[in-house]
Amino acid sequence: MQKILRRVATAERVVAKRTKTKDLKWFKKQKKETFQDQQQQLSMAREEFDAAKQAVKDDWELGPLAPRRDVGDWADAKGAIHEARYAAYGKVTLAMRNRRCQWAGGAYHLNITVGDRVVLIDGPDKGRIGKIKHIDYDKAEVIVDELNRTNIRVQREIRDDNESPVVNIELPIPISGIRLVHPIKDPATGVTRDVIINQLVHGGFLHDRVSGKRRWSRVVPGLNISIPWPKKEEKEFRDYNCDTLRIDVEDKTFVPTLLRPPMPEAVLDELRNKYSRFRTRHDPQYIARLEAEQQAVADRSKLMDSMRTPLQEFHRAQREGKKKKGKPRLTQEMLEKIGEVMAKNLERTRNGQALLEAASNSAVASAETAVPPPLPTETTATATATVTVDDAQPPPSST
Repeated sequence: MQKILRRVATAERVVAKRTKTKDLKWFKKQKKETFQDQQQQLSMAREEFDAAKQAVKDDWELGPLAPRRDVGDWADAKGAIHEARYAAYGKVTLAMRNRRCQWAGGAYHLNITVGDRVVLIDGPDKGRIGKIKHIDYDKAEVIVDELNRTNIRVQREIRDDNESPVVNIELPIPISGIRLVHPIKDPATGVTRDVIINQLVHGGFLHDRVSGKRRWSRVVPGLNISIPWPKKEEKEFRDYNCDTLRIDVEDKTFVPTLLRPPMPEAVLDELRNKYSRFRTRHDPQYIARLEAEQQAVADRSKLMDSMRTPLQEFHRAQREGKKKKGKPRLTQEMLEKIGEVMAKNLERTRNGQALLEAASNSAVASAETAVPPPLPTETTATATATVTVDDAQPPPSST
């Protein structure tokens, strides 16, 4: 069990490492692409700015001899910007979005919405007030109605010949470049006037787990004043000639009875595939087609059986013969023969065991009778050694 747990832990570490490496590569790729897009837009802005300065310089110095700049792709589009500069390319990071939305409560709990009155604190329309028309949460940018407008050049390929090559539209503004404007009553004088709110926080946060919706109120810190959310405008529904009338919708065209099913049979084709294998009721034509296909498969299998080789036919005949004979039965003679063989084998086994026991008993008896001679004691060994030494001396000489 411990070995399995170690393998699982190792596999989890390997997967986590691979995921981390993959996420890091994706992040670096996105960062590189964003940087390239931003640099491309900056270079395009520099080129347009340098071209505008050069045009002013040429008009001042050359006068009527200045080169014409109202021909070609930029004909009748003097002063407009390139269409690629309409919106910023690339992905804005979460840190940058939080910095842009810091005064409004952050990117996750943004305390501004469509319909709020805001004032621009940067750009050519600085100090002007307008309503928010659109919010881009991915880039933390807003479009204010009738503010920060500019001329955008439209390419010749995407416009008609009689249309103007310039379109005057609103450019997106970062949320850091606007502030909320709301009428607040002065408690000292009792006069209600518009006030620029530089900081907003959220309070009374509610999260519905069933629907996943979040609700909160926006509060001005320090003053503890709750700023109400703007009322959403009801959608206007227009009637068209192709719309179905209510009287036709409410007209009952199907009355169920006990003489037929409660639903038309055609509804089954809409709810489930007409030829689904899970369907229990099919058309007769479909059933006939399936039966024909099954019969064709059976005929083909029969044709394959008729094309066997002679050796296959021989083996098939042998198998069929064995099947006809059935399982063999033991006769009385067979049983007697089997009994004799079993008796002989039992007698041989018993004789072999008797021989083994006799051999083991004789080996034990011979081991007990063959006793080794006793070892000589110390006195006997000394006497023997003495006798040996005396015998070794030479005889005395005769006088």
